[in-house]
Amino acid sequence: MKYATFIRLWAIVACVTVAACSRPQESKDAAEEKNREKFENKTDERDAQFVVETANSLHTLIALADVAIEKNSPRTSNAAMAVKPDFQSLLSEMEVFATSQVITLPDEATASDVDHVRALLDEKSSKFDEKWCAEIREENKHLIGEIESYGATTNDLNLKTWLNSALPQVRAVQDKLVDLENAISER
Repeated sequence: MKYATFIRLWAIVACVTVAACSRPQESKDAAEEKNREKFENKTDERDAQFVVETANSLHTLIALADVAIEKNSPRTSNAAMAVKPDFQSLLSEMEVFATSQVITLPDEATASDVDHVRALLDEKSSKFDEKWCAEIREENKHLIGEIESYGATTNDLNLKTWLNSALPQVRAVQDKLVDLENAISER
């Protein structure tokens, strides 16, 4: 009897351990871990971390665009279709840069970012446009701030060059989003 109880307990512990260990690691976490292993000095590791964060922001912005397209509200879906290629282009450029610097990037936005973005689908149609526009504008504004700030401090000339070329594109998207937000608030 005790032996059977012991075996059952051991089996339960083994199953719980396997389930906990087999949970997939987030793409961003995996990229950060690989980059920590690759780079020996803190400056290169910090640059790699910034590149990972920027890629995650771009994935989040693309996810926001996808939500607006899925919701199919005329104003926001048209705006999303207009800005999504800009974000995809920036992400592609970031991937080329990362490959040249042997930096591992996440394949997608974090689960918490995706959940936050997908929650917008639950908004009533009357409030969706306004909330979506504010959300994507703030995320893009944050990206602009990060690019400006890191561009001023990094010593990596290749990264600085990419940031200086990306900044006008991100600002142009911000202008489109501000115009859309103004148009929505006038309704």
